Amino acid sequence: MDLTFKVVAAGVCAALLALVVRRHNAELALCLTLAGCAAVLAAALGLAGGLRDALERAREMSGLSGALFSPVVKCAAIGVVCRIGSDECRDAGSSALGSALEFAGALAALWTALPLLSALLDTIEGVTG
Repeated sequence: MDLTFKVVAAGVCAALLALVVRRHNAELALCLTLAGCAAVLAAALGLAGGLRDALERAREMSGLSGALFSPVVKCAAIGVVCRIGSDECRDAGSSALGSALEFAGALAALWTALPLLSALLDTIEGVTG
């Protein structure tokens, strides 16, 4: 919980600093925003180890194979990373690049989810065949 408050405080401070600096130097404001994002993401990655362990435990308890569980986690990660990247592109004034990044992320998530579709089709084939 303590880490959450620190991360939020750092993010808000970086955003406020970028807002103040933006009037005089837009490029520096963008760099401040990117540095703030990097700091927040670095702190959040510290939580990833515990989250990974909990997800692995849930997978083991559910009896699902890693081949089915892993794509779900990867799709969620792709969505988060692409959303952050597209928002940064829009903040930099390039909404077209942000939209292209979201589209590429959607395709990457679909590609990552193909093993799930394959398993679903195998299950349907086993039931009907």
